[in-house]
Amino acid sequence: MKSRHKIVVFSLIAGLLLFGVPFHELYSRSLVVIGIFIFSMIILKILYRRNFAIEMKEKVETLNTIAQAAKDAIIMMDHQGLISFWNPAAENIFGYSTDEAMGKELHELLAPRQYREAYQEGCSRFEGKGEGAALGRTLELTAVRKGGEEFPVELSLSALQLKGKWHATGIIRDITERKKSEAELQTHREQLKNLVEERTEELEAVNEQLRKEILDRTRTEEELYRSESFLGTIFDSIHDPFSIVDRDYRIVKFNDAYARMRNKQAKDILGKKCYEVLQNRESVCEECVVEKTFLSADPCAKEKPVTLPDGAEVWSEIYTYPIFGLDKGVSHVIEYIRDITDRRKTDEEKTQLIKKLDYLSTTDSLTGLFNRRALNDILNREIDRAKRYGSGLSLILCDVDRFKKINDTCGHRAGDRALQAVSETLQKTLRKADVLGRYGGDEFMIILPETSLPGAESLAEKIRTAVTKIDLELPGKNRIRLSLSIGVTSCCVTAEDIDTLVARADAGLYTSKEKGRNKVSAVENSTPDRIQNPTQDATA
Repeated sequence: MKSRHKIVVFSLIAGLLLFGVPFHELYSRSLVVIGIFIFSMIILKILYRRNFAIEMKEKVETLNTIAQAAKDAIIMMDHQGLISFWNPAAENIFGYSTDEAMGKELHELLAPRQYREAYQEGCSRFEGKGEGAALGRTLELTAVRKGGEEFPVELSLSALQLKGKWHATGIIRDITERKKSEAELQTHREQLKNLVEERTEELEAVNEQLRKEILDRTRTEEELYRSESFLGTIFDSIHDPFSIVDRDYRIVKFNDAYARMRNKQAKDILGKKCYEVLQNRESVCEECVVEKTFLSADPCAKEKPVTLPDGAEVWSEIYTYPIFGLDKGVSHVIEYIRDITDRRKTDEEKTQLIKKLDYLSTTDSLTGLFNRRALNDILNREIDRAKRYGSGLSLILCDVDRFKKINDTCGHRAGDRALQAVSETLQKTLRKADVLGRYGGDEFMIILPETSLPGAESLAEKIRTAVTKIDLELPGKNRIRLSLSIGVTSCCVTAEDIDTLVARADAGLYTSKEKGRNKVSAVENSTPDRIQNPTQDATA
């Protein structure tokens, strides 16, 4: 359409310029027309390119904004297998800055050594034809961070052709947490499966036993009603509460144990609707297993607490079994009740024992604080979290000045009282989010999530001041004053781990000792020489 318009315009201009022109002027005017046409074409082309450039710039800025804001890594590989694009999310996930990553061979930088050969073979096929098994799919692979840590990722790969060369664009998501959740879920599923299998075996055994006892003696509904004396013998032989309910929920048969458990006489039970006489209700109870058996024609079971006539609380396990009539529908339901109070008590005792063992394994018996094992577990988790989210994390190590002298002079009981007094003071001084524990001997560790180094120094000084105010009274009217030497450091860099962080805080603690004790010394992230081989103050 644009070409047609150009021809029409040109024709009009030519007609106007050449209309009624003598032949000797025709040549010069033709040149003018041709010049106007060429000039018009140039102007139109310039305008077209300018508009196209503006549109392309807007699209590039839009795509760049999306790439910068994306939470997933967006990486482009050129036709030589070199990284040509690297967004901020890629920096966070892999640990390499844009300057470190750009122009590097992608698989040498990000692929685990054992997979590089296979990855590079696929890359070679892609470079030639722009084809590959991974294109257009979402795959789960293993990648490696700058520090050498291997971790699972989810990769979506697509191809594009620029200037006749094939390039690849990958969107990469760190799925470490998802994999952990899946593993935990699988473990829970297996545990649940084992519990269900154990429970099913027990129920099947009881079910089979009761089925044989019942079905061998009650082949048909007619035999059930004709053999009252025989059925009564069976009921009387069962010591646990036992009853039969018809389709209207009327109790048509029960044994003495059932009546005693309900504290009812036979005349008050027989022929009455179970939910009316037993629960004083006008409709079927919620979660009624008798109703479930009528509806499903399957045996059912549940556990529930029951209050006996004497006021005692017991746990009962209720089993229900269908009795089929001549029409093959469920005509009656047998309800069998077993006292499982002892078993529930054993299970509860086991649960409490596990909780107690867990408490003992993570708690210092003298101070009631976290012990070294629990502190290491918590610190490892906090370091991982600080790395993942880029949040602050600080660590304080402190020990009681001249504690050995307190033990030697006043006795170990005095030393224990000193540790307890320091523990109580620290707990009162710290914030709710801070984690306090006894790291060993007279040494305490404080983990400070979401806290910068200046904030940690300020808190450490507050702690030091609070401890100097302790006036500990000992037997014999002896009194001692206490103080702390404190080392402070913060986290995190990509290569940070618990050993380097603790060693740095320990170096600060040693510095406080060297300066005369009762001091706070902070150590920056840069590793000082003393961290490599920290020594202990024998007179601490």
